[in-house]
Amino acid sequence: MGPALAQRARLAGVAAEAWLAGLGEGWEQVGRLCFHLAENGHDADGSRPFAFLATLVHQVSKDHQAKHVPLGMALKLYEEDREALLALLRPLREVAEVSPFLRELVDSQSVYRPQVWTARQAYDFLQSVPLLEQAGVDVRMVNLWKSLPPKVEVEVRVEGEAVDGRAPSLNIHSLLTFSAAAVLGGRHLSEEELEELLSGDEGLVRFRGEWVRVDREKVAQILEQWRNASRMASVSGVPLLAGLRLLLGGRSKALPWLPEPDEEVRLEAGDVLEQALEALGRSGRDAESLPLGLDAVLREYQKDGVRFLSGVTEVGFGACLADDMGLGKTLQVIAWLESLRLRGVLDGAASLIVAPASLLGNWQDELRRFAPELDVAVLHPDYLDEKDCVLLRENPGWLLQRGHVALTTYGMVARLEELGRVELPAVVLDEAQAVKNADSRRSQAVRRLNAVRRVALTGTPVENSMQELWSLFDFLTPGLLGSSKEFAAMLRESGARYESVRRLVRPFMLRRLKSDEGIAPELPTKTETPCFCLLTPEQVRLYKRQVEELQAVIQEPDPAVRLALVLPYLSRLKQICNHPAQYLGTGYMAPEESGKMVRLRYLAREVAEAGDCMLVFTQYRSMIEPLHDLLESVFGRPGLALHGGTPLEMRKELVDRFQSPGGPPFFILSLKAAGTGLNLTRASHVVHFDRWWNPAVENQASDRAYRIGQVKPVWVHPFVCRGTIEENIHRMLEGKRAMADALLSGGLEKLLLAMSPDELLDLVKAGPATGV
Repeated sequence: MGPALAQRARLAGVAAEAWLAGLGEGWEQVGRLCFHLAENGHDADGSRPFAFLATLVHQVSKDHQAKHVPLGMALKLYEEDREALLALLRPLREVAEVSPFLRELVDSQSVYRPQVWTARQAYDFLQSVPLLEQAGVDVRMVNLWKSLPPKVEVEVRVEGEAVDGRAPSLNIHSLLTFSAAAVLGGRHLSEEELEELLSGDEGLVRFRGEWVRVDREKVAQILEQWRNASRMASVSGVPLLAGLRLLLGGRSKALPWLPEPDEEVRLEAGDVLEQALEALGRSGRDAESLPLGLDAVLREYQKDGVRFLSGVTEVGFGACLADDMGLGKTLQVIAWLESLRLRGVLDGAASLIVAPASLLGNWQDELRRFAPELDVAVLHPDYLDEKDCVLLRENPGWLLQRGHVALTTYGMVARLEELGRVELPAVVLDEAQAVKNADSRRSQAVRRLNAVRRVALTGTPVENSMQELWSLFDFLTPGLLGSSKEFAAMLRESGARYESVRRLVRPFMLRRLKSDEGIAPELPTKTETPCFCLLTPEQVRLYKRQVEELQAVIQEPDPAVRLALVLPYLSRLKQICNHPAQYLGTGYMAPEESGKMVRLRYLAREVAEAGDCMLVFTQYRSMIEPLHDLLESVFGRPGLALHGGTPLEMRKELVDRFQSPGGPPFFILSLKAAGTGLNLTRASHVVHFDRWWNPAVENQASDRAYRIGQVKPVWVHPFVCRGTIEENIHRMLEGKRAMADALLSGGLEKLLLAMSPDELLDLVKAGPATGV
């Protein structure tokens, strides 16, 4: 159909989409099979209460209504065109291969004639509806149900014990109970109603004037199993974490006597437990104990954040503060730590803050500014004399006794095994996505830390996959989500029930966005305006040569091997899009030889004429110097640059220089080294010269400028080369903005791994445009 559609559109002189739209509504239904189930109004004795008819949408009327013909008539309409007939009936044959009921319907040729069915036949048909819909067959329940009839299920409610009619105050040691009952359409059945259903017919039965589905033996068996388990739980109680995991449909090693999870069982949190979980983060004890200075500085939502940190951690859980970038997570933690100091919690032992090396200076400044009463030590060789460096290696616990707060890096935690033997009053992970890989050495070292209170700070709790969330909570509250394998199996078996996971972690995670009403009303707008670039002739030549070479290796049948072969080519294509000299390694990068650099020059001129400043992010250190030379020629004075090789002590100095009035007009940054933690609000333009292809990572980088303290509208400019892989992935993200996380779940590699050779070739082979 592809070539035929393209030919029709060319003849009409319009795009393919416009030609299809000209057909009017309903055209896309032509050729579709439809199965209709209705009540049989002529069933005198009740033996065959249902009627069935299979139809084919044959054409569309002038008023755009689909016109059906019985499937038996379709055999005559297409008897001269066997290939078309086989194509129309293909969905039916596919389903018949996996459904015994439909196989009998097709083999007996009953599907081509109107039928009257027993309740059992209708029930067997309903069991096949998901298969039919998956194959593209339209199923219609005429005046019956919107989808399927209600089904008798077993509901298991996990509950906390109310005290004086009020929800209990939960803590890590709380015990829960659960109860099991039969439900129908969300309504609990009485014992009399349940007995009536279980003593009647099986399958599709008439109950209280409506048709319902019931599997008598299975419902009775499951209900008895869960009621027996409930009686056992009432004796000693269910540990809180095991009970919460039960809500996810996952069994716990602490509850070996639980029945196996089953699709007939609905797991719900009881009203009392829901209220207790909702109240958990609002039960902070320290709002009134904040010093007057901090109380005056904090915004209302930040005070809520301090109460959340206190309320969750004081009862033994870990707390994740997942506010959007720039909303003051650091300040909220400082206020919380100061409240701990005022209560005497930090006397004799310091709380530990673990952060990327580039943020140690920022934490020092913020602590000194907002909580000067907190004594701060830095557990890092760059900040210690020779004597204390020896002490750091041999007995870091002594250093932790010197103050209220100690700062260190993820690398130091991994190297200092002794830290795991020190009992800490609290530990805070900043940029906690650093431990998203649970198997990494730093992640394992962080989980060995022994702290009464645990807090994680991150603007992106899930960057790529749900396993990152598991790794985060395995640090915060071990056991809440089970083991990594149990969590993965639970998501896999339940069809990735992300909503259940969100409900479970919600009491322990506080997430606010800049766009939320009342959070940051003074923040200006942020607008993304892609900069589309044309390749130079040399870039086009090099790009096409790489695509031709790629075709030779892309047919590798093993997806994992194919991915390993393809990734180097994708890196080369990105380098070619940046500048031919970057790919060729020839040294000097003349701006006129790169479509991106030509486009950047135009944009920089506009920014310079407006008197604004800009940030430029790139993945490649080799691009920093050429970009600096280009922008210096436009702005008339030098800018700044920061990358992975920039010494720690220089990073703060560079940020301060840029932020100062009259400072440098531009700042070029390595995305990996500077995508988080920096406050660069003097810039109002953010350029992504080459894309990371992960919206969460790019947003983090853009928020170096778009955060509290920004007074100008922020413009984000992702650079995209026309007719290349860059434009194709940009279009995928733009077309499915709401699905961006799922699209790149697991990173670009996972997306590419799922692609066929033809899809991979389409991704890179789009005919690069030239115009430079």
